Amino acid sequence: MLITLTACGKNKSTAISAPINYVPNCYDPQIAEGLELETILNNCFEGLVRIDASGNIQKAAAQAWTISPDGLTYTFALRDDARWYVPKSATKALGEDFVKSLDTRVTAEDFAYGIMRVLDKNTGSPYAYMLDSVSRAYATDDVTLVIELKKPFEGLLTTLALPICMPCKEAFFLETAGRYGLSTSLLLSNGPFYLGLFDEDIGAVTLKKNPDYKGSYKALSDTIRLFVPDEEKPREFSIRTALREETADLDPDYKVSHYKNAIKAFCFNCSNETLNTFRSIRLAFAHSTDIDALVGKGISRAEGVIPSACLLQAGTSYRANANVLRGPEFDLGKADEIYRALKERNEAQEIPDDLTLNLKLVCLESDLDAVKTVMQGWQKTFGVALTLTFESFATQEELDSIINKGDYDIAYTTIVTSDFLASEYLKNFTSDSAKNIINLQNPEFDKLVNSAINSEDSDKLTDILVECENYLLNNAYLIPTVSRDTYIVQNEAAADVTVRPSGSVYAFYK
Repeated sequence: MLITLTACGKNKSTAISAPINYVPNCYDPQIAEGLELETILNNCFEGLVRIDASGNIQKAAAQAWTISPDGLTYTFALRDDARWYVPKSATKALGEDFVKSLDTRVTAEDFAYGIMRVLDKNTGSPYAYMLDSVSRAYATDDVTLVIELKKPFEGLLTTLALPICMPCKEAFFLETAGRYGLSTSLLLSNGPFYLGLFDEDIGAVTLKKNPDYKGSYKALSDTIRLFVPDEEKPREFSIRTALREETADLDPDYKVSHYKNAIKAFCFNCSNETLNTFRSIRLAFAHSTDIDALVGKGISRAEGVIPSACLLQAGTSYRANANVLRGPEFDLGKADEIYRALKERNEAQEIPDDLTLNLKLVCLESDLDAVKTVMQGWQKTFGVALTLTFESFATQEELDSIINKGDYDIAYTTIVTSDFLASEYLKNFTSDSAKNIINLQNPEFDKLVNSAINSEDSDKLTDILVECENYLLNNAYLIPTVSRDTYIVQNEAAADVTVRPSGSVYAFYK
């Protein structure tokens, strides 16, 4: 593949390239999961609404909507010129007669069918819980969609911009006979792009400009090429993430944006019976951790468990409403008091444990000195009862692999959010989440997060999210230390590409 990466004179590149972590093998929006798929589907599909670079709701397939006074009925008026792009290869896959007879209009019924597919438990949609408040969706005519709720849900418009709520043409879906989205010939598109190619062997996904798209979002390029980085075949990308120090010497023509979408934290593995059972031990660690020793030039203290980039709802900052939240402050006297009280209970045989702490701590090689500085406070509190074995890694990818396997007791790591909503970020720490790096199994916390996801209004939502965040902080399941930024670098060809407030999900249109 030959890729033009930079602008030459006034003639811009006809292709924009960006890195992805892997090539998805299924592109069905209703069951889509992962950042790569969300970026691809955000460009190949158009929902009722879109989320812009500032996190605000914008019109998309719906040109207007009304909400009933009780907040239980949303009525959407759709554009009447929207059409499905039908890939030429669909004729071979599904037959010429079927393709010729297919109604290519994008109608309200297509949106209703997509939403009802998510609500159908047989679909197995991983994000079906986000539509728990929806009773039903139906079309009253080709351009009018009605969504009825069981209870008011202020986050509905935000949810409608996500892949699970993309339209689905029922006749086409049924004709694919369980193969929907498994190949480029078995997927319709109604967005600025369509899926042109995906190949796991070469690690590439190609999006092509949709000639049948008539919406108000203009494709920035004829071709978008997404590649899995390969050390043997290094590529320059039109848009990519970078470390802060890598941006210092860039040519001024490059556009650099940064997003406060990550924190560093000490994470306690709740699979360790001692750490999980004894809150006092976790609190003693927290009170023994001198976070100020980790704060330096260009580094600020984390404002809570939730990264600052996360929103309450589309267009509303969570942190601006919740303010800064702190866990147990550095206080060696308090740490000693907590641990001494626990030892006395142990000596009185009130608790069946010897409280010996032989723990494995994992971190990056570049963080090892900082961790050892903090460890001095831990040793003052726990004394000879604490034995730490260190394992450090050169890259975040290597560290993430160990953490995801649960092969640690304490991890000092960077937690990056790919979710731009605070409630979705917290969902990563619930019992049923595959992203639950601390292996927390706590029904009380799960219930709090679920109530946040289905909250009826923003005032209640803020209060619930603060309660969730304080639950993690005050129980010292993790100790946030410093805030981290993700830097996005764009060359001239990709200068107009926008990114969600979380620093994720690219929009290759404007």
